[in-house]
Amino acid sequence: MSQNLIKYIHSLLGKDKKNVGLLKYILNTLKEAEPLFPADQALTKPDQANVTTPITDKTKKEILKMDRQERILEMIKGFMNEFESCSLPSGSSIKNYVLFLLIVFRLSKKLKSSHDQGIILANALSRLGQMLAKYPLNYKSRAFREPLGLLFLVTEFAVRSAHEIQSAYKFEDATLLQFTPLIAKFCIDSENPLQEIIKAVSEMPKFRLDTKIGEDHKNIIKGFLEYCLPHITLKTRLDSAARLLARIIEDVNDSDVLSHYNVLKLFFEKDKELRTHLSRMAREERGRTNHRRFVNNILEELSTLGRI
Repeated sequence: MSQNLIKYIHSLLGKDKKNVGLLKYILNTLKEAEPLFPADQALTKPDQANVTTPITDKTKKEILKMDRQERILEMIKGFMNEFESCSLPSGSSIKNYVLFLLIVFRLSKKLKSSHDQGIILANALSRLGQMLAKYPLNYKSRAFREPLGLLFLVTEFAVRSAHEIQSAYKFEDATLLQFTPLIAKFCIDSENPLQEIIKAVSEMPKFRLDTKIGEDHKNIIKGFLEYCLPHITLKTRLDSAARLLARIIEDVNDSDVLSHYNVLKLFFEKDKELRTHLSRMAREERGRTNHRRFVNNILEELSTLGRI
């Protein structure tokens, strides 16, 4: 990172002995962010952070009037500006975005006010959406670990910020779209992609964050799935729908049939194109075979989708 940011942090904390421990924690945390910045950047381009996004718009007099919490907020803002201006133009890998969020989270832990921490986490998600719109991810559809880690972090940020500020975070389209290849992978590999994604996130290492995947996490992940599904290739959506339809027809246990139908609903509820194809498939199946009543009721409902 640039000497600009280091000097700014020193200016925020000053020479007050009460801030020695905080200064050490902040600088050690930012050392973990060094992989985000090319080695020669801090040496040859110390002022690059001011080219597009200044580290701060505060005057020295305004800084002197800040209390400790306000200064920590300014440090976090400075780091986010530095990352956007100096790091992203050099590379926008998933690893970089993951490390960016982890650094913001660790810095935010020094805020005494949980409300302030919630605001910072929500602000970080907002900045992330802006960055992804400008510097989108590019990863292979079979990639798994890194995009899953990013999905966990944005979900965790949203859950924690909503809890602290009592307001659910609304994700930007740019953020939601980044996970389309990951969602597609789970659709290809699983009959129940939502269940498998939640299981994978629950079982993955969580960057030493003390958290458990709860209903709030699951609802957010479901929202990502519902948004991304219509953006997956039609072939993948049709293959998944046909597979689920076959299970609905074949299974003899009504609870299993209902479970498959609920998964299928995730696919077609917000996908007009898929509803048309699924309606045709259901009509053809009804005309071909006489199924038991429960399955016939589902097929009848599916056959009307093309008119919705």
